[in-house]
Amino acid sequence: MNQNQLDQKRKWVTGKFIVGIDPAKDKHQATIIDDNGNIVGKSFSFEHNAFGFHEKLWDKLKRYLAPESIQPAHLIFAVEAAVDFWQPLVNYLHKLNFPVLIVSPLTTKRSRALPGHDFSRTDPKDARLVAESAFRGHYHRYVEYSEQVNALKTLSLTYCKIRKNLFQNQHRLRSTIARVFPEFLTIVPPHTDTARFLLANYLHPRDFLNLDVSATAVQILKISKQQHGLQTLLDLQNAAQHSIGLQRNNAEIISDRLTVNSWLAIIATLQNQLDNIAQQLIGLAKQTPWFDILVSIKGVSDLSAALFIAEVKDLARFQHFKQIQKLAGLNLRLNDSGRTHGRHKINKIGNRRLRWIIFLMTQETIKYIPEVRIKYLKRRLNANGIRTKNIVACSSQLLQLIMALIKNNHFYQFLPQNQALAHHLEEQLHQKTTAKQQHRKPIEIPVF
Repeated sequence: MNQNQLDQKRKWVTGKFIVGIDPAKDKHQATIIDDNGNIVGKSFSFEHNAFGFHEKLWDKLKRYLAPESIQPAHLIFAVEAAVDFWQPLVNYLHKLNFPVLIVSPLTTKRSRALPGHDFSRTDPKDARLVAESAFRGHYHRYVEYSEQVNALKTLSLTYCKIRKNLFQNQHRLRSTIARVFPEFLTIVPPHTDTARFLLANYLHPRDFLNLDVSATAVQILKISKQQHGLQTLLDLQNAAQHSIGLQRNNAEIISDRLTVNSWLAIIATLQNQLDNIAQQLIGLAKQTPWFDILVSIKGVSDLSAALFIAEVKDLARFQHFKQIQKLAGLNLRLNDSGRTHGRHKINKIGNRRLRWIIFLMTQETIKYIPEVRIKYLKRRLNANGIRTKNIVACSSQLLQLIMALIKNNHFYQFLPQNQALAHHLEEQLHQKTTAKQQHRKPIEIPVF
């Protein structure tokens, strides 16, 4: 945020009373400050229910403010965006046409030490800090989005949480298999349909030794689409003969089977829900004017485009790609002072789901899109060998390309000059890699 933007925010709240609210599960704490930043009356609380919203809040305000001051033109509500407790309150105040400002919890946390270098944390203090932060211009205006945008955001959040839960249960299944039959993990990837089919019927090494190879081979050929068959089963039987897994007895075998069945059932349910949400998410995203533009970029899938649209909410509100970059926490945190030039890192203060989506999109587009791949190849030529850092660095090129396409309402088209430059850089990188391998000294094996 530059100084001009900060001055505009401060000017907008000038001459108005600000009610700072620290939301909580049962009661919200509020503090009023005037147009000079001075506290008006005492800090008060009101319940997180209909009585607190419709009666107690306004009774408290009428005690400290004149009736003409409790009007949208003279009164502003600043609310800390903590967990989910603030959303019903903000929606209620917005419906009454009162201006609502959103203050980041990080701003409140960093401000606690300012008054008297006191790091204590209390509800009245936090409510005052929220109001003072809004008074100084450290806020964002609350914006109500359309029904479609809200639905996309909800589905995106649900998709990411279910996906995380799915991975957790897959790791739990893997951990169980690693105890009883660890060789299975090296032969059949545990996250595949083939692995889930086999584990639903066979678990311990003795189970695989007794399976019907010919009948099971036909089944897994169909499930795996010809990727696994008779040879896979023979490899499993050979590994089962010399398995280093735990030797299990009757009660232990039953407990292992119940455990694996539980993980498999949860994984199947989560995968089914994930597919349903992804389908609905893509369907809603296709109704936006940006979906077709995003998927025209090779490497951006339907799901990635839908998740990206859901997290940024409204692409029309952005004027520059760096605004999206900052929203995702991909902007650089500088560390320069005098002659000292510290290491630059990405900020990571932002929407982590959006940051993950941009990373996945960049990871694919560096393979196909010259505008993104050129920067990736240049970093490789400059001996920047950390792949993750190179992908993050190239995300700015992808966002810049997306914003240009959105502003001009154009689909992506390959430019011959960029393709030629990317091909030239690929040849340089290939020559550099080949020369490096030729000059590599052979490893000397000591003779004892």
